[in-house]
Amino acid sequence: MKSKIAPLVTTIVLVAASSVGGVWLGSKLFSVSGRAQDLTHEEFHERLFSELRLSPEQRALMEALEARYAPENSALRQALRNANRVLADQLATEPEFTMDVEVAVTNVHAAMLKLQKASVRHLYEMRNILDDRQKETFDRHVAETMQQYASQSID
Repeated sequence: MKSKIAPLVTTIVLVAASSVGGVWLGSKLFSVSGRAQDLTHEEFHERLFSELRLSPEQRALMEALEARYAPENSALRQALRNANRVLADQLATEPEFTMDVEVAVTNVHAAMLKLQKASVRHLYEMRNILDDRQKETFDRHVAETMQQYASQSID
């Protein structure tokens, strides 16, 4: 009896842990915050924009870019939440790692990938608005932020 339950429990724990880990990592990568972990997306941008010393024209372009990106970002984040809900439902109802669970995990990863690609594309669109001096500051800031996320433990 114990030998039948142990693999099932191990599988469920591993799937749950990888799902939670993926969601946590995605939230850390895609919820933009700088050196202080409590910064909102808007505070991050304000701090970055003030460091870049944007001209009024650049600020207007950045704000227009943000306005265009916001609906896509919102939709992608909602798709990720939905994929995670489906996975959570599968974990709650499936007694073992089935094809439905595998599909749910794959869908979470696909949603995270779409969000990450859109986020990186958005960064490059922001970068295109900047002059060469500002691009250096921007690149350093983005690289430092991503390195911070990469060095954080996944506890």
